[in-house]
Amino acid sequence: MSLFNVPTRLTPAVRVTTYYFVHSMSVGVINAFVGIWFAHKGITPEQIGFITSAPLIVLLFIGVAVGRVADQAPDWRPVIVVGAVISGVLPLGLFFAEGYVGILIVWTVCVVSQMAILPVVDAASIRLGRRVGFEFSHLYAWKTIGYMLTIFVAGFAIAEIGITAFVPIFVGLSLLRAATAFGLPRFRETREALKASRHTDSLRDVLRPWFLFPLLGWALVHSTHFVLNGFLGLLWHEQGIAESTIGLLIVVGSVAELGMFVGFKRFAGRITPRVLIVASCLVAVVRWTAFAFSPSVPILFGLQLLQALTYALGFLACTHFIADVTDESIAAQAQSFFGILQSGIAILALVSFGWLAAMFGAYAFLASASLAVLGALLVVISMTLKK
Repeated sequence: MSLFNVPTRLTPAVRVTTYYFVHSMSVGVINAFVGIWFAHKGITPEQIGFITSAPLIVLLFIGVAVGRVADQAPDWRPVIVVGAVISGVLPLGLFFAEGYVGILIVWTVCVVSQMAILPVVDAASIRLGRRVGFEFSHLYAWKTIGYMLTIFVAGFAIAEIGITAFVPIFVGLSLLRAATAFGLPRFRETREALKASRHTDSLRDVLRPWFLFPLLGWALVHSTHFVLNGFLGLLWHEQGIAESTIGLLIVVGSVAELGMFVGFKRFAGRITPRVLIVASCLVAVVRWTAFAFSPSVPILFGLQLLQALTYALGFLACTHFIADVTDESIAAQAQSFFGILQSGIAILALVSFGWLAAMFGAYAFLASASLAVLGALLVVISMTLKK
């Protein structure tokens, strides 16, 4: 199924695609406007940093457990639906949360409940796609489209009404995501569910260096994208780049991602996932090194196009690598473990980069480039351990 050739009947592919599209909406509103809402509520920058990191810390402890529960169920769908309903209802607490502690608690449970089921959805969707014939990467293409459209529309609404509109918009989109989850199809066939329920494989069985190193290597690159979201706009502003131009640069990066999500199939069938992960790491070395030397705006637009390779290509290659080498019975656990790697390293990167940026400005991106070099080396070591 091509990206825009969508059948009129509600096939499994259409139902899953709709969920990804709707899911991206609340994420877009968060990434674009929650920082402004926090400041409106009197939260200091230091407190915002901890509120942002707290859900990632919690996920380090519960992520794999959620995946294990999903894998042991007859189908992944009930766990996804329950998680979507919980993450849809909990944001209602933001209407009543006051003060730093209150907002910290409510925000943490909101984000954790939403993020904990994401690896389960990815694991279930990639397996379903391989069985019924749709491209997993196209789900992320529609997710990117929904993300950009929501930021655009919500931006007009908040500009007209004010930042107080953030909570009603976020709650409404969270409830919409919960409702959409009820339309998801069954992900496992009956015989696969029976096999999974009887399977004795454990996640520990695959946690070997040849499997861990590619995921750890790209998690290092992913952490540099977390840094990108947190600091790049500020650094560009300090370099004298206008806000409107910064916005266009961010849009170019998103459009580049979309292009890779649409075209990933051309790479997936010809090149092995670990080779693609190495390519993602090496391109990140070039991109971050160039950022360190504050290039001109035209060059920045070219560097933003590399987002397709440094993020979208690497992420998709990792998800396919996991699906290729893990059994159905531990699929969600393996994806959840990958999510934990990303979260843990992202926390360390955010703290470290903030300190480096304060001291060295844009030259702090040389540290990001160094992480990408290390990531590439880890993948190459994996390839020598097991071809």
